[in-house]
Amino acid sequence: MIYFNFARIFKLKGIARPFSYLTKNGYSSGYATKLSNNRVQEINLERLEKFCRDFNCTPNDILDFRPDANDTIPKDHALHTLTKKQIDNELINKINALPIDKIQQIHNILKEME
Repeated sequence: MIYFNFARIFKLKGIARPFSYLTKNGYSSGYATKLSNNRVQEINLERLEKFCRDFNCTPNDILDFRPDANDTIPKDHALHTLTKKQIDNELINKINALPIDKIQQIHNILKEME
């Protein structure tokens, strides 16, 4: 089944309060509620593009594929490229546990990647 996974984007971007973030950035409260609760079933291209622009992502970053238990889709099918691993706060916790000089090194590496 293909579905939208906005929660993954919020987690990756370190947004702990998606509703507040979205409403501060011009999303209506009703739509922000749907996005932050991952309850979007369909989206028009204009809204999809706005979200992708705002979060510097692509539609493929938002779409997720999880085959049903009785699904017979081959393992090498292109839809599997949409399958995403679950995200936890492991990276953020690891960074927060580092000494300041190591965090500065990460910052420098990231600046070089721009």
